[in-house]
Amino acid sequence: MGAKALISSALYGSKIAFQSLGLVTQTTMKRRKAKATFKKTLIQQGVSPEAATEIAKEFPNPVSEIFSIMKSSAFSQQKD
Repeated sequence: MGAKALISSALYGSKIAFQSLGLVTQTTMKRRKAKATFKKTLIQQGVSPEAATEIAKEFPNPVSEIFSIMKSSAFSQQKD
């Protein structure tokens, strides 16, 4: 691999890393907002605030699911 290809790969890798960081941050913020809206809707529909809080805790978190998939695939590749 030449120096030009190595530098190009490093630049693209850093670009992907920064874009991924932005996407994770954006997804986290949108999830928080959706979770709060979900909880408010439950309370408006007559669910007690305590129960709404418990139910909202189970709101899916796609970021942690993606990380767990990445971890499991990384470990399975190491075993091969």
